Amino acid sequence: MIVAARLVRDRRWATLGWALGFVGLTLFTVALYPSIKDQPSFDELLADLPDTFRSVIGYDAAVPLRSPAGYLQARLFSTLAPLLAVVFGIGAGARAIGGSEEAGTLELLLANPVTRGRVLVERYLATFGLLAGLVAVFGLALLVLGPPFGALEGVPTGNVVAACAAVFTLGLLHGSLAFTIGAVAGRRGIAVALATVVAVAGYLVETVLAAAGDLGAVRQLSPWHWYLDRNLLAEGAAPAAFVVPLAISAVLACVAWVVFRRRDLR
Repeated sequence: MIVAARLVRDRRWATLGWALGFVGLTLFTVALYPSIKDQPSFDELLADLPDTFRSVIGYDAAVPLRSPAGYLQARLFSTLAPLLAVVFGIGAGARAIGGSEEAGTLELLLANPVTRGRVLVERYLATFGLLAGLVAVFGLALLVLGPPFGALEGVPTGNVVAACAAVFTLGLLHGSLAFTIGAVAGRRGIAVALATVVAVAGYLVETVLAAAGDLGAVRQLSPWHWYLDRNLLAEGAAPAAFVVPLAISAVLACVAWVVFRRRDLR
């Protein structure tokens, strides 16, 4: 795993910066909770707002916003945490092969006695190992910082773990798409652009467009629908949030492995 270790070492400081950002975001969010938990007007206000707005923040009438599960879902798990995980996954995935090839460093690496398949597999594992570590830091920060502010009261630890795992699988899916496009095209920019289009389109379908009308089967195809279909903090794990993204990510990794071993480098 020399190739993987080298990639992790090269990106340790950037990943540490992301981790600190996640911890700061978590602390800021849970620290605000005591100021709203005794404000029933928040739920009344949201009940009168348009469906589009409530969909964007992940509002669920069955889980009051003033409850820990409703508040954390609206403030963290419907918006900021998954968006940051997707951004990190796309950036890291696109850079792993496509970015290195574009920069000319991949050719130097392959000049060593190491196969293309091994390079691809180790870089895939290292890239998404970093994403897993980042989400683990986020989940640990929530478990440590939440209780002093009462922000996890009544929320089982297993549900917190499930919600964080779903954040990871969402980031993994979009990151795997960027990784595969980078491995196939050899261009980081194309990988970032296409993966970002998929992420934005899926988010809009699940939030803004779904609230505006019945999109039927189209909504079922959005990765954001698999992730946001239920409040995992309140209701626990949902297979769709894990099985489908993991299966698609595995298929994308296989496609990258097959194509990258056969094509000419730029």
